[in-house]
Formats: sequence, structure tokens, C-alpha cells
Amino acid sequence: MTGPDREPEAGFTLIETLVAMAVLAVAGVTLLTATERHAARTTALEDRIAARWVAQNAMAVAELKIQMQPQWQRMLDRDWQVSARRGALADSGLDRVTILVAPPGADPEDTILRLTGYLPASGGQP
Repeated sequence: MTGPDREPEAGFTLIETLVAMAVLAVAGVTLLTATERHAARTTALEDRIAARWVAQNAMAVAELKIQMQPQWQRMLDRDWQVSARRGALADSGLDRVTILVAPPGADPEDTILRLTGYLPASGGQP
């Protein structure tokens, strides 16, 4: 109906519809942003867990005094960069072993995990 006989509560106006659509659009963008952040955090956590496993493998290699095998640096279908630093602790008979793990393709100094352990002194062997 048009004209003076139209009831004021007969339906939505164009402005009301546009405001509702704008509210839904803002809610949708907020939901997508939150989902994206959650996915990024989950990926970062997955990377840290995989790096921890690789670091534990490298620490076991240092403890057993064997060569690191490439398959021990591979975790979740990625080849992680591993470096180890070993230094004697004065008057303790122990060496401090620090394992650094970086993501594949990153600068080795851009580590996402650092694992430190203490092993019997190696007598100056790295």
C-alpha cells in the first residue's frame, strides 16, 4: 500500500535494512579476523612443538656423541635448521650444551627454540 493508508509498522525501510547489513558486515569481518589470528597462533604453536622435538633429538645426539642424521632434523615434513653450542663450565666437570632450532629457510640466528642442557665434560670436543 502506498499513500496515507499505509501503516507505519508495515515493514523495514531502506535505511533500516542498510544499517542491519552494515552491522552484519562488521560482525563478519570481526569473525574472520579472529579466525585468522587463531589459525596463526595454532601454526606458531605447532612450529614450536616440532622445533622442541628436533631440539630434543639434537640433545640426545650430543649426549650419545654421535653424528646428527638428516632425518632427525625433519619434523612435520620440514627440515629444521639446528645448531649446537657447547662450552665448559668452570670447575664443574660439566659442559653447557645449547641447541638452537630455526625454521627452514630462516636465518639460523632467528631461532624459535633454544634448549639448554648439561652433559659430562667432553674434554674440549664440540
